[in-house]
Amino acid sequence: MKILSRSVTERLGWTTGSYAVAQAFRLVNNVVLARLLAPELFGIMLIVNTLRTGVELLSDIGIGQNIISNKNGEDPAFYNTAWILQILRGIILAIICISFTYPISQFYNSQTIYKIVPVISSIFIFTGFQSISRFIAQKRLNLRAVSIYDIFVAVSTMIIHIICAVITPTIWALVYGGIISSSVAMAGSFFIVKGVKHKFVFSIPYAKEIIHFGKWILLSTIVYFLSMNFDRLYLARSLPFQILGIYGVARSLADVISLLMARIGSLIIFPMVAAAGHSEGVLREKLARGRTTMLFGGAALVSLFVASSDLIVFLLYDDRYKTAALMLPVLALGVWFSILCTLSESVLLGVGRPSYGAMANLVKLVWLAVGLPIGVVYFGVAGAIGVMASSDLVKYIPLLAAQKREHISFMRQDMLITLAMCGMIIVWRTLLWSVGLSDGLMSLWGLDRL
Repeated sequence: MKILSRSVTERLGWTTGSYAVAQAFRLVNNVVLARLLAPELFGIMLIVNTLRTGVELLSDIGIGQNIISNKNGEDPAFYNTAWILQILRGIILAIICISFTYPISQFYNSQTIYKIVPVISSIFIFTGFQSISRFIAQKRLNLRAVSIYDIFVAVSTMIIHIICAVITPTIWALVYGGIISSSVAMAGSFFIVKGVKHKFVFSIPYAKEIIHFGKWILLSTIVYFLSMNFDRLYLARSLPFQILGIYGVARSLADVISLLMARIGSLIIFPMVAAAGHSEGVLREKLARGRTTMLFGGAALVSLFVASSDLIVFLLYDDRYKTAALMLPVLALGVWFSILCTLSESVLLGVGRPSYGAMANLVKLVWLAVGLPIGVVYFGVAGAIGVMASSDLVKYIPLLAAQKREHISFMRQDMLITLAMCGMIIVWRTLLWSVGLSDGLMSLWGLDRL
């Protein structure tokens, strides 16, 4: 496994390049919608989308991971069995979501949620019928096909949402935009890889294999979802929809870089480590070659993002969202530890240790469950931001212990590059100040003004 080989560099280029293009279109979509729609609408949709994502993840049996890791993943009987399970899951999720509409709307005291949840539940049907070609492309490391599809989804989603917002600048623009976008993504998924024939063929032995493998994936996904979204679910009960919508904007901007690293981890690192088959010492040596370069690149991106985060908010959003400029620098700083966690989890998953990721996410969840209520009570929104930004640092500690146990630890490297990242923040902010684009370094940290 040559981390910096030509093939890996090409895959990394497709992965990062397509992500950058897709995120650019998503950012344009976000900014345009923010100017057309009121902040409280994003607060409502933040709750709905978080719950919808939660229902999907809390029933995840690892369809994609099964196809990627199983030696029979490209057998039509296997992937068609996986496809049928995916369809059944989508139908069941739609029914469950509709059934819980009333208690959800009562919990959040919103008649709007009561109206839109039954409609938006149809998205589960479209995602259920999506082709499993994407997973076969990932198994083959055909990241060009996956990347083109992701760009197609981002462009079509942007166009559809903006048209809907122009026609009806209400909550229904986001609802109908999501439904139509899902149907277009479903149709496009059947063109990712040629030769994949979808048939209603079901193999009981393969179904048992998929469900057996998916047990740890399900547990890990449940804990992962709660650890990633507990802040949204809790703050939805503690903050007005307008402030929640502004927080959602800041959080979505902060997630841009961490989602890029998550994409690299799932599309490149996990499949490569899983296919390597090296001993611990050899694997660690080979990982170290590319890990340093990857982390330095991530440190440069995060440091620049942190240093210019308030400027990004002022440039892209109007005065209704200016409070996000106080939230984003702290949330963006927490992204660095998210990157360290993603790299660690991808490697541990690749060596067949998914339980470590589940335990680390459980530690993060406990931190949020205890810290957020205390932070909000004593420090308000600022306390919530601080707890959220430090959550991945807490998660990193058990992952570091797990890597030491597996003899693939990089603690010294992580510490040195973290210090370098902090130094780069100072350098970037000083450069911005010297050309008159920003105030000094301390002007970044204004949580007390919240």
